[in-house]
Amino acid sequence: MRGVSECAVLTIVLAEPVLARTHLNCSTRKVVLISAPTGDTSSAREENLGFWVDDEAKTLTFLDNTPLTVTRLDQFWISADRDGIFYEFDRRDGTLSYASSTTKGGVSTTIVGSGRCEAPPTEMR
Repeated sequence: MRGVSECAVLTIVLAEPVLARTHLNCSTRKVVLISAPTGDTSSAREENLGFWVDDEAKTLTFLDNTPLTVTRLDQFWISADRDGIFYEFDRRDGTLSYASSTTKGGVSTTIVGSGRCEAPPTEMR
């Protein structure tokens, strides 16, 4: 009889739903453009971003659990923003794009970035 109860416990454990939370590692190129009365400047650099995607709760957070405001989260797209930076993630090909534009005191700052995201192999769907 012991074998039957062990089998029942194993079946229950295997039947539990898989966590819907996925870790994304994103390697991007970020460009900052500044237009000021004293002149224009630009800079570019590589930037690594990390996110937690929770499909069940429909949330997106940075790795430090700072939440983003999600405007779309479906099987194809994730759209969200945080602090005026808008993020678009295409789940079909793993591309991430983000952008922001602000003007303060006659100085305009534009940030654009794009790159590719991957989930660790153990979390691929």
